[in-house]
Amino acid sequence: MKKSFLFLIMIAFSFISCKKEAGQETEVKTAADKTAVQVEGHNAKSSLDYQGIYQGNLPCADCESIETKISLTQDSYIKETVYKEKSSKVFKETGKFTWNEAGTTITLLSSSAPNQYFVGENVLFHLDADGKRIKGNLASKYQLSRIEISEPIGSVQKEETKTKEVAKVELKNSKWRLVKLNGKDVPISKDAKKEHGITFYSDGRFSAFAGCNNMAGSYELQEDVSRIKFSKVASTMMACEDMVTEQEFAKVLEIVDNYNFDGKTLKLNKARMVPLAEFEIIK
Repeated sequence: MKKSFLFLIMIAFSFISCKKEAGQETEVKTAADKTAVQVEGHNAKSSLDYQGIYQGNLPCADCESIETKISLTQDSYIKETVYKEKSSKVFKETGKFTWNEAGTTITLLSSSAPNQYFVGENVLFHLDADGKRIKGNLASKYQLSRIEISEPIGSVQKEETKTKEVAKVELKNSKWRLVKLNGKDVPISKDAKKEHGITFYSDGRFSAFAGCNNMAGSYELQEDVSRIKFSKVASTMMACEDMVTEQEFAKVLEIVDNYNFDGKTLKLNKARMVPLAEFEIIK
């Protein structure tokens, strides 16, 4: 009888001990889960003092560099750019920005792509068109460092008024000679019917020629951000012996999305690539 009683007591102690260990294990697991949640919630949006002014010189396809200044508030921005050694004009842009789901990257909604920046400690990393960090020898060039200035960002507006230059020729009513295509010089042929180039009309239409057929269509400009888009492009259907230049030029018109224009020269570009087509003004 005593043995049976002792056996029952041992079973009872064993049950209580197991229950206590299970409770401790649950408590440890819960604490670990909480820690994991805290780690996941630690990102630039929630943890960094990201509001401020960032400045740097980004690589440029046809100038020394693009001097860039971005001022961030809680959900809006002011972006100012100057194409160094090309023009003293200050391009100013304002708008809202959004965060990605991870809270690490912002997108400037009013800016043309690539318009995403990875937010680090006192630095903005300019991302490529796919939203990825730029790698290679120039990787360190694609970043803006946070600065402290005594004057408000709005003071640049005065500089913009003073230095703003009016081009001698308005792009919407101008005629251009094609001099380079995909980085190669376009030779002037004595047998050509007329000069290779493009003409912009003030009503949003354009006409072009590159050796064989006449091309025409529509174009749209966003002059504040130097954006351009060609559409409804059509051409005559003559067959010529050499149509390589014409075919390459037609392809350029399909893909370009921005331009550089100073009244004397015009360059059509795709994103930040080397200019695809270069022109000089026809007086």
